[in-house]
Amino acid sequence: MTSAVVDRPLVLRDGRHVRIRRAEPDDAAAILAYLGRVGGETVNLTFGAEGPGFSEEEERAYLTHMTAADNSLAIVAVTDDEIVGALTFDGGRRPRMRHVGEFGISVLQAYAGVGLGKALLEYLIAWAERGGIVRKINLKVRVDNLPAIRLYERMGWVREGRTSRDTLIDGHFNDCLLMGREVDPA
Repeated sequence: MTSAVVDRPLVLRDGRHVRIRRAEPDDAAAILAYLGRVGGETVNLTFGAEGPGFSEEEERAYLTHMTAADNSLAIVAVTDDEIVGALTFDGGRRPRMRHVGEFGISVLQAYAGVGLGKALLEYLIAWAERGGIVRKINLKVRVDNLPAIRLYERMGWVREGRTSRDTLIDGHFNDCLLMGREVDPA
């Protein structure tokens, strides 16, 4: 079954307008530029300003896979043709793991704290519920990223474990929480 979540116009708490939509292969260059920008703004991602290290061709292939898979999702938040937030969910590829996956989310600093992250998560949850395939959504978050942890817990994620030395940034190791949220089909 394909999940039919449509584009979602959104007015943020500060009055700015964005649109959340599925990412497409033609978004590859814009997404890579966005990821380099957002990576340079935060220590909460697994990459910095250098971006994730993919070529445009590799990003295009990844987005092609994401649009074809019925248990994976790539979405972007766009305003004035600029990407200001993104979320990807990679579902398992093996039969016994198709129901579960992990997501990554990012929002430009200028759009933090105004409801965009929550809206991206709501889109993910609605997509998973409607699709009927994904039954568990996992994530990793740095233990010191308290605003994100609070948001995840408010939206139903629970702490399931902790990994030590998960990232190494500027010579310092950082631990991460493992969190999960069960999904019931709509």
